[in-house]
Amino acid sequence: MEVVLNGKYIGNYFLCEDKKIGEDRINIHELEGNETAPEDITGGYLLELDTYYDEVNKFKSQIKNFPYMFKEPDEEVLNQEMFTYVQNYVNAMEESLYTPEKFTAGEFKNYIDMESFVDYWIACELTMNSEYVHPKSTYMYKDKNEKLKAGPMWDFDFYTFIPSSANSLQIGMYLYYPQLFMDASFKAMVKERWAMWKSKLETIPEYIDQQKELLRNSDKMNIKMWPIYVSENGDENMSFDDAVNRLKESYNNKLNFLDSYINGL
Repeated sequence: MEVVLNGKYIGNYFLCEDKKIGEDRINIHELEGNETAPEDITGGYLLELDTYYDEVNKFKSQIKNFPYMFKEPDEEVLNQEMFTYVQNYVNAMEESLYTPEKFTAGEFKNYIDMESFVDYWIACELTMNSEYVHPKSTYMYKDKNEKLKAGPMWDFDFYTFIPSSANSLQIGMYLYYPQLFMDASFKAMVKERWAMWKSKLETIPEYIDQQKELLRNSDKMNIKMWPIYVSENGDENMSFDDAVNRLKESYNNKLNFLDSYINGL
């Protein structure tokens, strides 16, 4: 978005809605703070996994020691019953994944929404988004009487679309995916969801070309006002066209790599 303030051009800005519980955002039950009964505190919660571990209400998961933090409800609403419920739920979920007999029995499916975890993995791998590697800026949410879901996606600033990541996977030791990929039904759902999404994902390069022409003049003006001095993704010193072409090439390479990998599961 190009911004003109008091008649003066001040650059190209990205405007988006923040992640929060609401009808037009994460549409789940919103807790009020007076709920304590077990049937009333099953949701909704927005959780962040982040190694900064800097929210007021937080805990480390019992088995994986992952840093869970409450984004919503905040400290003015969250009570001890809610906190304990979520902590116990996460720990029970991890136990169902990492206790051999429970994992073999598929008990983890009682705790996580499989489709959301599959789609989240596909999106992270396809965009080469490394946030969930730490983890940082990794979100999960739980509605009332529902399972834990992965998402929303957030924060694509860390080495996204790097060409060197286009022919490799990140699942080696990150989040719960190494264990999930040990389950045949999870792998089957990855193949199913990939087949469903693939035709739409193949249209992304065309969309990139469309946006390129819309942004070309804006980029020229913005880069003069706000030159980039720090290198993150390696395209800062490229021409506009070269950077866009590299983006498309990285995306297409990863799309083809994932297609081959997933079909071989």
